[in-house]
Amino acid sequence: MDAATYKAVNRARVALTRGEKTFVIVGENKLLYHSDKRGLRPLLELIDSDPSRLEGSIVGDRIVGRAAALLLIRGRVKAVFAQLIADEAIDLLQRHGVLPTWQETIPYVVERDMTSRYKLDLYLKEVEDPQRAVAMIREYQEGGGGPESSE
Repeated sequence: MDAATYKAVNRARVALTRGEKTFVIVGENKLLYHSDKRGLRPLLELIDSDPSRLEGSIVGDRIVGRAAALLLIRGRVKAVFAQLIADEAIDLLQRHGVLPTWQETIPYVVERDMTSRYKLDLYLKEVEDPQRAVAMIREYQEGGGGPESSE
């Protein structure tokens, strides 16, 4: 990791751990965007409204599982810092050229109620194409499962 990327990743880490933010974008060594929305909502909103904000950036997110990893790949981010990251998300990000960094790894993301594995990650289990993933996430949302209800 080069020095500029290291500084940006560290800035994302600090923004997440010292603030009330759940999602941040760092670029040019400054905080460019932040959100306190939960789940995939900040990523989906940016992909819909202004995907160029993600391209080449460093993203900080509280929890990154397979669904979030696919959206980050779709956004063409350079690197991501996650407070919690699923093992499969690390592998997926690396295979697509996104540098994953983290505070703690977990085997997989669970639903907020802690009763089962995150259903959207299971739904996307075989998906590698980020464009297809966005379409499937939309389909999942319309079916009432809604990723806004989980990380």
